[in-house]
Amino acid sequence: MSESYSTDEMMTVAAARLLADGTVCFVGIGLPSTVANLARRLHAPGCVLIYESGAIGAQPTRLPLSIGDDDLADTSLELVGVVEMFNFWIGGGRIDVGFLGAA
Repeated sequence: MSESYSTDEMMTVAAARLLADGTVCFVGIGLPSTVANLARRLHAPGCVLIYESGAIGAQPTRLPLSIGDDDLADTSLELVGVVEMFNFWIGGGRIDVGFLGAA
Protein backbone atom coordinates (compact mmCIF):
# COMPACT_ATOMS: atom_id res chain seq x y z
CA MET A 1 0.00 0.00 0.00
CA SER A 2 1.48 3.36 -0.97
CA GLU A 3 1.02 6.42 1.20
CA SER A 4 0.30 9.86 -0.15
CA TYR A 5 1.89 12.89 1.49
CA SER A 6 0.82 16.51 1.17
CA THR A 7 3.12 19.14 -0.26
CA ASP A 8 3.37 20.73 3.20
CA GLU A 9 4.47 17.43 4.74
CA MET A 10 7.10 16.84 2.06
CA MET A 11 8.43 20.41 2.33
CA THR A 12 8.55 20.14 6.13
CA VAL A 13 10.65 16.97 6.04
CA ALA A 14 12.92 18.33 3.27
CA ALA A 15 13.52 21.59 5.16
CA ALA A 16 14.17 19.75 8.44
CA ARG A 17 16.86 17.68 6.76
CA LEU A 18 18.72 20.89 5.89
CA LEU A 19 19.19 21.95 9.51
CA ALA A 20 22.53 20.74 10.82
CA ASP A 21 23.36 20.02 14.43
CA GLY A 22 24.57 23.19 16.16
CA THR A 23 22.72 25.55 13.81
CA VAL A 24 21.27 28.65 15.50
CA CYS A 25 17.77 28.90 14.05
CA PHE A 26 15.31 31.80 14.35
CA VAL A 27 11.95 30.04 14.40
CA GLY A 28 8.44 31.16 13.48
CA ILE A 29 5.21 29.48 14.54
CA GLY A 30 3.37 26.88 12.47
CA LEU A 31 5.29 24.96 9.80
CA PRO A 32 8.58 26.74 10.61
CA SER A 33 8.36 25.51 14.19
CA THR A 34 7.48 22.03 12.98
CA VAL A 35 10.56 22.04 10.72
CA ALA A 36 12.96 23.14 13.46
CA ASN A 37 11.57 20.83 16.12
CA LEU A 38 11.54 17.85 13.75
CA ALA A 39 15.23 18.43 12.97
CA ARG A 40 16.06 18.84 16.66
CA ARG A 41 14.31 15.60 17.58
CA LEU A 42 15.53 13.43 14.71
CA HIS A 43 19.09 14.38 13.75
CA ALA A 44 20.14 17.77 15.13
CA PRO A 45 19.72 17.72 18.92
CA GLY A 46 22.17 20.59 19.26
CA CYS A 47 20.17 22.89 16.99
CA VAL A 48 19.54 26.07 19.02
CA LEU A 49 15.96 27.28 18.56
CA ILE A 50 15.34 30.97 19.10
CA TYR A 51 11.84 32.42 19.07
CA GLU A 52 10.95 36.09 18.57
CA SER A 53 9.43 36.23 22.06
CA GLY A 54 12.93 35.94 23.55
CA ALA A 55 13.05 32.20 24.17
CA ILE A 56 16.63 31.13 23.48
CA GLY A 57 17.55 27.45 23.30
CA ALA A 58 13.91 26.41 23.55
CA GLN A 59 13.29 22.66 23.62
CA PRO A 60 9.50 22.45 23.58
CA THR A 61 7.94 19.12 24.53
CA ARG A 62 5.09 19.80 22.08
CA LEU A 63 4.66 22.16 19.14
CA PRO A 64 4.00 25.65 20.51
CA LEU A 65 0.73 27.35 19.59
CA SER A 66 2.29 30.84 19.54
CA ILE A 67 5.56 32.61 20.31
CA GLY A 68 4.10 33.27 23.76
CA ASP A 69 3.48 29.59 24.52
CA ASP A 70 4.49 28.76 28.10
CA ASP A 71 6.29 25.60 26.94
CA LEU A 72 8.84 27.80 25.15
CA ALA A 73 9.60 29.75 28.32
CA ASP A 74 9.62 26.63 30.49
CA THR A 75 12.12 24.78 28.27
CA SER A 76 14.42 27.66 27.27
CA LEU A 77 18.01 28.04 28.35
CA GLU A 78 17.47 31.78 28.62
CA LEU A 79 14.72 34.37 28.18
CA VAL A 80 15.54 37.84 26.89
CA GLY A 81 13.48 40.91 26.05
CA VAL A 82 12.36 41.74 22.54
CA VAL A 83 14.78 44.69 22.30
CA GLU A 84 17.73 42.41 23.15
CA MET A 85 16.38 39.80 20.73
CA PHE A 86 16.43 42.19 17.80
CA ASN A 87 19.53 44.22 18.73
CA PHE A 88 21.87 41.52 20.03
CA TRP A 89 20.71 38.27 18.42
CA ILE A 90 19.15 39.17 15.08
CA GLY A 91 20.87 42.51 14.42
CA GLY A 92 24.15 41.17 15.79
CA GLY A 93 24.41 38.39 13.20
CA ARG A 94 24.14 35.55 15.71
CA ILE A 95 21.46 33.66 13.76
CA ASP A 96 22.55 31.09 11.15
CA VAL A 97 19.18 30.54 9.49
CA GLY A 98 15.58 31.59 9.92
CA PHE A 99 12.39 29.67 9.25
CA LEU A 100 9.47 32.09 9.24
CA GLY A 101 5.92 31.91 7.94
CA ALA A 102 4.05 34.39 5.79
CA ALA A 103 2.11 35.88 8.71
